[in-house]
Amino acid sequence: MTFLSRVFPTDSYAADAAHLIASKLNREGSLVVTGGGTAAAVYPALDVDLSRVQVFFSDERCVPPDDPASNFRMVEQLLLGRTGATDVHRMRGEDSPVEAAQAYHDALVPVVKRGFDQMLLGMGDDNHIAALWPNSAALMKSDALCLPVDRPDGLKGLTMTPSALAAARSVLLLVTGGSKAEAVARAITGDEDALRCPARLFADHPDATFILDEAAAARL
Repeated sequence: MTFLSRVFPTDSYAADAAHLIASKLNREGSLVVTGGGTAAAVYPALDVDLSRVQVFFSDERCVPPDDPASNFRMVEQLLLGRTGATDVHRMRGEDSPVEAAQAYHDALVPVVKRGFDQMLLGMGDDNHIAALWPNSAALMKSDALCLPVDRPDGLKGLTMTPSALAAARSVLLLVTGGSKAEAVARAITGDEDALRCPARLFADHPDATFILDEAAAARL
């Protein structure tokens, strides 16, 4: 199985991507959300009811939840606070990274056994997803579902591991911008392993789709 891709006009990308997400969302299931600039543009356009949805995070910086760098803060302001979400499982970035990762692992165990209904991820121009950068030790095979990581920006971070990400039944990768066109081509048409190109963790997934704007799709 290879990646699917959908390409939307750049000027309507946020609305088009939001409509697609809403059409696939199980209103009584589980949803993994992500940070990043593309997601931040899409979330305000996402018209959904999350009152019966379990919400989880793919990754987080090790900062308090009210810190401007917090993924939770961004998602809370742009999405969760206006969609009725109450069953929200955030990563506790203010705690010890090792303890926070263990606590999130424990919270993930039962839902990973069932499987996440929907997962939203971004992708960097280095092909990282969640907080899994190329050659990250967290990409190695492990039973852990969440691990602490050292981020390139100098912050400590927390991330779902490949073992947790693999539990998603449906994955949407939200990617925009010409600066990521080469990374998109590497992920979709290349044959690198996931250690060098983490987005290829989903290369054999039965329902993984890149949601691209025209600029990001320019090299396909």
